[in-house]
Amino acid sequence: MKTRPHNPKSLRRDKNNIEVGPKLFAVLEYFVREDATQHPVSVRDMAVALPFARTTLHRILRTLENIGYIEKAAEKSHYRLGHKFYELTEPATHYRRLMSVAKAVMVDLMIRFSETVNLGVLDEHQVSYIDVIESPSSLRTAANAGDRNPLHSTSLGKALLAFLPDEEVEVVLEKNPMVKMTSKTITQRKHLIEHLASVREHGVAFDLEENVEGVTCVASPIFDQRGRVVAAISVSGPSSRMEAKIVALREGIQAAGTKISRLIGLRSEIRAGRKILKQTSGRKLATLSNEADHLSKSAS
Repeated sequence: MKTRPHNPKSLRRDKNNIEVGPKLFAVLEYFVREDATQHPVSVRDMAVALPFARTTLHRILRTLENIGYIEKAAEKSHYRLGHKFYELTEPATHYRRLMSVAKAVMVDLMIRFSETVNLGVLDEHQVSYIDVIESPSSLRTAANAGDRNPLHSTSLGKALLAFLPDEEVEVVLEKNPMVKMTSKTITQRKHLIEHLASVREHGVAFDLEENVEGVTCVASPIFDQRGRVVAAISVSGPSSRMEAKIVALREGIQAAGTKISRLIGLRSEIRAGRKILKQTSGRKLATLSNEADHLSKSAS
């Protein structure tokens, strides 16, 4: 059963409201409800369903057509959703699909390691958490979905940065000072660039108490079907527990990142980021951990 569209006239009047705004969105919502992607809708049906004068409806349709949010269909007096609408909604659709695909992998990691699992994306030069599954332990670390953190001090952030094009990394570092979050935060650009090179080599990023004292995190990037980094997944917990299982964690998180990447469309023959990720041996992982620890200690 279809829900009735809201009546823009029922909105509480406010001197800051733009009168035409609710009407524009009421029309777009009608298109969405009627699945106007495959099935164009008629002006006649819209006029019956929406509480506008026909002249008002025609002006709204012309406006939405002019800016690309709807387009005329082959059938006379029929419209469908346009390219600008999909450009606007594509990121949200992408994140919902990513979260859906990643959920089972995140749950498996949480059950295996009993630590908090995070899914993050790059948003306005920060890492934004879009999903979090908390550890069942009473002593745990957990961000909330919607929280943001710096890129340079988090494993999620470094996993994202490492696989961005050089020019994008430069823009991020130019516009965002490398704030010292703890005594172990990498705050020198040279040291961070060196560390990102290691992340690219091994496909794993570390936060060794660099963002929060006493908290260790390990992350791996997630790539889309074109091999572009679109997200990262991490496991985080108290350093006292994480140290004992760090090797298994690193192998597990890398496998998780690879699995999610393939589930959202990455093919084995596509280069992920700047190079094809390979499984990293325990010895190489230990080397990477030592490099990260050395860089953290030398940061100032």
